[in-house]
Amino acid sequence: MSPQRPPSRITIPDLRGKDGDTVRKTLQRMGFTDVSRSSTNPAYRVVMLESCWTAVSIEPPPGSVVSSDDPVVVRVYQE
Repeated sequence: MSPQRPPSRITIPDLRGKDGDTVRKTLQRMGFTDVSRSSTNPAYRVVMLESCWTAVSIEPPPGSVVSSDDPVVVRVYQE
């Protein structure tokens, strides 16, 4: 049995303004394993059909260098 590789360090990209589906796929391709999204519109609590939502912020903020297994929260908006 081979030892597990430690999580890699990755820089959070600036994906604000992109649709939610593109953001999620981009972060997953980069190697992030714990990506979630959160609605910033109180009228919509559940994010469905990600491609209809726009990323307005990301936590940790763009430019941060974090482990690939750290949680990344994409805050999205839809009218």
